[in-house]
Amino acid sequence: MKSPPGKTLVVGGGYVALECAGFIHGVGYETKVMMRSVPLRGFDQQMAEHVVGHMERSGTAFIRGATPTSVELTESGRKMVRWEKVGEDGRVTSEMEEFDTVMLAVGRDPFTHKVGLDKAGVHVNANGKLPVSHEQSNVDHIYAIGDIIDGAALNPPSSLTELTPVAIQAGKLLAARLFGGGSIEMDYSMVPTTVYTPLEYGCVGLAEEDAIAKYGAENVEVYHQYFKPLEWRIVQEGTKADHPCYAKLIVHTADSERIIGLHICGPHAGEMMQGFALAIRLGATKDDLDATVGIHPTTVETLTTMSVTKRSGESAESTGC
Repeated sequence: MKSPPGKTLVVGGGYVALECAGFIHGVGYETKVMMRSVPLRGFDQQMAEHVVGHMERSGTAFIRGATPTSVELTESGRKMVRWEKVGEDGRVTSEMEEFDTVMLAVGRDPFTHKVGLDKAGVHVNANGKLPVSHEQSNVDHIYAIGDIIDGAALNPPSSLTELTPVAIQAGKLLAARLFGGGSIEMDYSMVPTTVYTPLEYGCVGLAEEDAIAKYGAENVEVYHQYFKPLEWRIVQEGTKADHPCYAKLIVHTADSERIIGLHICGPHAGEMMQGFALAIRLGATKDDLDATVGIHPTTVETLTTMSVTKRSGESAESTGC
């Protein structure tokens, strides 16, 4: 940017919107986020709300259930934004406010309609994305990776096909199969990722709601714990977030408590997630974590000592260092 953003409105509820809102607020500018529906669609919604709650407590305002209807340049050079908002009672109201900067982070569209795919006979879904099987389209010699793959059409579905590391990995494996005698196929179901909001959110595997939908509530257990990193105890005052960080481990009880999802909100969540992603891909169970010695004092040792389940109804607040 050629000048400071000033008072900023970020339109959108995905990871790009929340990350940018966090950056802008973090350098001292008033920031609001306008969301039409839920935050971080495709991610675990409890964790998404935990991220949003932390941002709200830190001063970022959220306008929920709203859709912008116009942005007009005023004589002062600011932008007058008008929007419609659906209240909890279902009533629609119109509101307006001036901002210095308006940022749209409302998703992306695949640019597939002008490259002649129809002439090659490639099937394209209504959303402009390609349904593929092992990156292969319906035309034997045409393949697709990255953003233009329709993740919802994969088996199992994936919401992470747009991530750059996913496209790189899929491309490498595809090239190895086509030209190097390889046989390993891309696994879109156990992709670790991190949302770089002010309170980082890292995850791998299934969201809690997806795990329940797939295996049934009776076959899913969730171990969880709130915690506060040791270094934060020195530099941060107590708030509603005496334990602002949160971790949960989702296991399949009918399969020896095999870990099917891991979610962490806390500092360096991405650094923590990378190693655990490997363990989970290799079939790690809750017993495997319990048998692992935690490194003290670290944040990640929390995952080796989790004992409280949601089903128990007991408090998940940590009681010591």
